[in-house]
Amino acid sequence: MEPLVIGSRREPMWDDWLIDTEKTDTPLKLHHPVERECTVFEEPWAAGTSPYLCVMRDGAEYRMYTAHNAGTICSVSTDGIHWERPDLGIVEVDGSKHNALIGIIGDGETDLYPPDRYVAAHFDGFRMFVDENPDCLPGERIKAMFSAHSSLHLLVSEDGFRFRYAGQFSIPAENPGTPYDSVNTLFYDKHIGKYRAYVRDYFQASNPADPIWIRAISASESAELFPKSGSWPKAHYLEYDTPNAWQMYINSIMPYERADHILVGFPSRYVIRTRWTENYDELCGSEERRKRAGEGLDHRLGLSVSDTLFMMSRDGHRFTRYPEAFLRPGPEHPRNWVYGSVYFSNGMFETPPHHPGCDNELSFYCMQNRFFPDPPEAWRYSIRLDGFVSRTGVYPESNLVTKPFIFDGRDLFVNFSTSAYGHMRFKLTDMEGNGITSTETFGDSADRRVRFDGEVGRFAGRPVVLSVNMFDADLYSVMFR
Repeated sequence: MEPLVIGSRREPMWDDWLIDTEKTDTPLKLHHPVERECTVFEEPWAAGTSPYLCVMRDGAEYRMYTAHNAGTICSVSTDGIHWERPDLGIVEVDGSKHNALIGIIGDGETDLYPPDRYVAAHFDGFRMFVDENPDCLPGERIKAMFSAHSSLHLLVSEDGFRFRYAGQFSIPAENPGTPYDSVNTLFYDKHIGKYRAYVRDYFQASNPADPIWIRAISASESAELFPKSGSWPKAHYLEYDTPNAWQMYINSIMPYERADHILVGFPSRYVIRTRWTENYDELCGSEERRKRAGEGLDHRLGLSVSDTLFMMSRDGHRFTRYPEAFLRPGPEHPRNWVYGSVYFSNGMFETPPHHPGCDNELSFYCMQNRFFPDPPEAWRYSIRLDGFVSRTGVYPESNLVTKPFIFDGRDLFVNFSTSAYGHMRFKLTDMEGNGITSTETFGDSADRRVRFDGEVGRFAGRPVVLSVNMFDADLYSVMFR
């Protein structure tokens, strides 16, 4: 077997790519985010609710885009935690331009937007991103893909507030009848030199007599946003390591910024129950649920609920998908446990720690209060850096062993956590059996240098195996530098 090459990049412990599974007995453990504070949309022009939002970082500024009845609102922040809605003065609502609504102007070749003035627009699903394509024009560095009239469309912008309609996409889905509703995602992947698109799709249930069509996610790649052929290659269904035909409502697939050779996704799992049971009488908001469902007990408005999964991929097509919910609807209150609960934001970023002096965290947002009166709410959630999944040491002890790999660097840094009694012991060994061993390692840090009884750097550039003995400990990622 040829050794893997990791160089000096960060390798999260989220799958078996680096792991010798025959010699490893540390189980994979899915972790969960923590609910933080809430951003409330109290302005009159922010009325209405939408489950979709997108967050992004543009240089030193953070942006949050949310679609509401009047249009799409842009909130700004200097830290990704505290938000304000600027007076953009771009589009008019109820006789005033004093609002934070972004504006869209047409190209004169479509009837979606007028070519002579900025107007507001409400998107069914949208993905804002900073285009990292080196050939991207300065005036088009911020892009947004959205769906309308069962088709995909592109907006471009220089400042993230004033957008120009750039045209309609053609990305044939596996199911030719897909409406592309929900949130479709688009971004430039520098590792393949192409744009990746992940779109809403469908397939029929395995039983031909079952009338249910399963919501799915399909992927396509293109070097150009608008190919000369007029169409992207046909999108194909994603492949998963879990066979469950879950309803995958949105995908939120994106490169993981701290290890951008890996893609992460946070699909919403749409759970359909087809009849009212006694549990619904006891579930929070039962009276409002019956009103939404109507006499026929509409399964979407009254019976269905949703949660969020975590999945990751190294090639963009085959995904390791964890079956347990990454984000549950949470403790019951009158406005949750509904279809559209905990829809993960499209995008996330690193933010200051909740407790001063600790490591930074990853933050993302979820809209809440769907189906209920104003005001809309965007709740922030956070999780430790690389903290989605870990390799865990269980009682009385466990061992992790990697496949042979080649690294660059002088030291090993790990993202890890132990209990007070827990520990980790690392050993680095070359193919001739020469090795170095660490001292007992304990604590909780996203970037701890491991102390060995020899020089790590002398093993660089040649195949080695890393083994870790651990108890009551979690290993999230490793990195040589």
